[in-house]
Amino acid sequence: MSAHKKTEELYAQYIATNNVDISREHFQTLFTYFPCLLIVASDGVVDEEEWVFVKYLSKFMADAYKSSLTKPELDSLQKTYFQELEYLVKSLDKWKEPFLDTLHSYLEENDDEKEDILDILHLFAEASDGVCDDEEEAIEELTERLNLE
Repeated sequence: MSAHKKTEELYAQYIATNNVDISREHFQTLFTYFPCLLIVASDGVVDEEEWVFVKYLSKFMADAYKSSLTKPELDSLQKTYFQELEYLVKSLDKWKEPFLDTLHSYLEENDDEKEDILDILHLFAEASDGVCDDEEEAIEELTERLNLE
C-alpha cells in the first residue's frame, strides 16, 4: 500500500475516532511532528514545564501556515493543534503505533524530510535543560524506527 493511501486511511480513522475538524493538510503537519510529542512524553509523564513545550510545538506547527491564514485563523489552528497534541498525549497507547507505522512509510517516499524531523527532535530534547537519558533513548528509538539516518 502506498504511503499516500496509508496516510489517508490514518487521517480518516483519526477524525472519525476523535471527531475533530482538521483539514487533511493540517493533519499532515500534526502527523509529521508527532515524534516531537514522544520526546516530550519520553519519561511517561508530561509535567507542567513540558506542557510549555507542547504549546510551543502547537505554535511551531501553526506558523507553517502563517502566510496563508489570517491572524484569527492562525490562532484557531494553533488552538486546534494544542488540543490534538493534548488528546494524543492522553491516548498514546492507541495512536503511537499507527502514527509511527504510517510515518515510516511516508518518510520512505519523502526522504528529504527525515533530516528536518531528526533536527527538530534534538531541538525539543535540548530545549528542556539538555537531553536527559529518557529523551536520548526516545530519539535513538525513533531514529531507528523511522530510519532517519
